[in-house]
Amino acid sequence: MAWGEVAVERREVPRAANPRDTEAALSWQLERVGSAAWQDWPLKFQRMAFGYANDSGWHDASDAVRWLHQHALLNEGPAPRGALVWYHAVDRVRVACSLGSGQVVGPLLTGPVEIAHLSQLSTDFVWSEPQFPFGN
Repeated sequence: MAWGEVAVERREVPRAANPRDTEAALSWQLERVGSAAWQDWPLKFQRMAFGYANDSGWHDASDAVRWLHQHALLNEGPAPRGALVWYHAVDRVRVACSLGSGQVVGPLLTGPVEIAHLSQLSTDFVWSEPQFPFGN
């Protein structure tokens, strides 16, 4: 993704613990592998996985990435287990959750919840801690 070279003042964003911890969120996701019910809802899927029932406050993954970028919360390089991986594929931004070792889980390009190597989905990605500052 061409994130651009925007100088942004780093603002501290309060970080509350997610209702589900990382391992519980990953278990929730892995229990849904094969489900097509989440097709085209990768952001909602991740929000629900981490235990938030209501809207994230972001319209879509592109909106989330813009907000995270403005708050200097995006990282490059290998994503640790449980991180949200924001990747560009098929002309839009999508999100999945890192399982570590380059693998991600979530509703992927073909629709159902799957596990895949990130390198098969995109070479254009960033990652963030799993946080939903507007979720509840």
